[in-house]
Amino acid sequence: MLNSVERMVRMTIKTLGYKRLSMFLATAVLLASAAVQPLQAGSRLGKITGVTGEVLAVNLGREQGLYQGLRGNVFKFDSLRNTVDVAEIQIISVSASQSLAKVLTRRDSLEVGQFVDIEGTMPQSPLEKVDMLRVMEESARNYFAARQYTEPDSANCLALCRKILAREPNNRLATQLIARMIQNYFQWGDRERYDGNFASAIVYYMRLLKVDPGNRTAYEHIWEVMDMINVESQVPLDPIQRGRPPDFYYASAEQYYRSGQFEKSKKYFSFLLDNVVEKDMVAREGLARNDHMLTLLDSLRVVQSGMAQEAAKAEQEQQAELQRRRERTQLARYWRAVGDDLFRKKDYEGALVYYLKLLDFFPEDSLVQQRRELISRVDMALIPSGEFSRGSNTRELSGVMNQFGFKGTLYREMPKRWVFLDSFYLDRTEVTNRQYLRFLESSGHSPPLHWKDGKYPAGQDSYPVVYISWLDASEYARWIGKRLPSEEEWEKAARGKDGLQWPWGDQFQAERANTRESGRGGVLPVGSLLGGASEQGVLDLAGNVWEWVSSDLKPYPGYDQDMMYFPGSLRKVIRGGSFKETGEYARGAYRGDGALDQIYSNVGFRCARDLRLKAENLE
Repeated sequence: MLNSVERMVRMTIKTLGYKRLSMFLATAVLLASAAVQPLQAGSRLGKITGVTGEVLAVNLGREQGLYQGLRGNVFKFDSLRNTVDVAEIQIISVSASQSLAKVLTRRDSLEVGQFVDIEGTMPQSPLEKVDMLRVMEESARNYFAARQYTEPDSANCLALCRKILAREPNNRLATQLIARMIQNYFQWGDRERYDGNFASAIVYYMRLLKVDPGNRTAYEHIWEVMDMINVESQVPLDPIQRGRPPDFYYASAEQYYRSGQFEKSKKYFSFLLDNVVEKDMVAREGLARNDHMLTLLDSLRVVQSGMAQEAAKAEQEQQAELQRRRERTQLARYWRAVGDDLFRKKDYEGALVYYLKLLDFFPEDSLVQQRRELISRVDMALIPSGEFSRGSNTRELSGVMNQFGFKGTLYREMPKRWVFLDSFYLDRTEVTNRQYLRFLESSGHSPPLHWKDGKYPAGQDSYPVVYISWLDASEYARWIGKRLPSEEEWEKAARGKDGLQWPWGDQFQAERANTRESGRGGVLPVGSLLGGASEQGVLDLAGNVWEWVSSDLKPYPGYDQDMMYFPGSLRKVIRGGSFKETGEYARGAYRGDGALDQIYSNVGFRCARDLRLKAENLE
């Protein structure tokens, strides 16, 4: 029984006849060859028809695509048939019969009959009164009008459209032409695919990919065509029978080519060359076309394999991401439950540890953001805005020295000035060991050196954390959503609106502060001495441990520079005195100092924060 290809071949022969079929096949081969062998776009060859000084008359064929301002070269062949540039020229006039060109650079003699190559590149300065963008648009229209059945016209149209878009990114014509090219190639490729002309379908889809390299739909259509080619390729080719007319072999070869059976097509063309028409150009062109398509299929298979691997990898990553989201959601539910439970128990720093974990995954969670805002205001006193008396004058310092003895560093408090501050919040007590441990658990920050195995000594939950550098204190403040207070803020909280020497008044009372005079000899839990509270109820501002503030130690404006009581290196201010020092250091105006990266056994800190307009209820 005859297969479907042979039946179709016989019907074609019967309809067209042998001679007409031969002409048809030759034309089809040449057209298909042109379709798969792209020509260089944007060039035009011609000859010189006249020479007058520095102006040449040139014949460049049809006027379409030609305009003033294009540059090119005049060249000739030497004895070895190598090209030699003679001159560089520029088109200055275009007409239907001939064009005129101006010689820009002459390298050799100019003669009638020499060849001209117009490259199609734009000059540095286009000629006046020539709208190059409009000219390029007209040329693009002309190329598109050729219906893009040949590769040079589509390549020229695409190249011009891209030049237009480079000059004018939103150019409507170029955008529409490119869209129409994509639409046409899809239509033509689909039409050929449905008609069983798989070779032409692949050619059209490949041209589409030149216009839109990332078009996934085009690749999907190509894979469908390749699947159909692969299925048909499983059918073995029957032995080629001798004694048939040459047109039968031509038609069979062509039909196999159209259906994508390129190896079978090659066998028929090879049979023609070996047994029927030796050195036949049509058969040789047919072999070349099939070889080209086989090479193209091989390259497409590589692309298909790569895209399949990418798709599989993307699918795996998508599934892995979905699994990570599930796990993250489950973990987030656990963190929220634990955080809410700690929040209800008023373990606010413990709750903050879990709320910060939640914010890492879900930064837009409004409830968690609100809870963090509330936690940052727990156990803080509002220090109202207004002026206060900062520093000390000579009379005040004389009184302090009469009571406690001369201390040169007291002069750092001079001169006394009235300072205005906006309202702010300040922690009622110093940061405790328990609070700082929560920070370490959340951030992974290094613990104080005297802690063993990352834990503070047993029973010291409410003791102020010490051996903390200024850098450590700043990190904690940032973690909890606060900051270190400035020394002006700290002093205002300690002295109040009346500018008292100590938080309780102008007379030192040892029982109100944990200083050397108290005889306790060590640190007390925060808030132990309620009698030492300030006007706004802030505790431990005098004695117990020094406190870091954000300010650098430097003279106040108006300070007498002859009084050399400031170190030359950068130091940070500490305030409030400690259990090691006497009462004059616990005054609200005294300015101690320490290195920002140094740790001390009697220095801790408390935090401040700016005033928020709207207050929330923690309960």
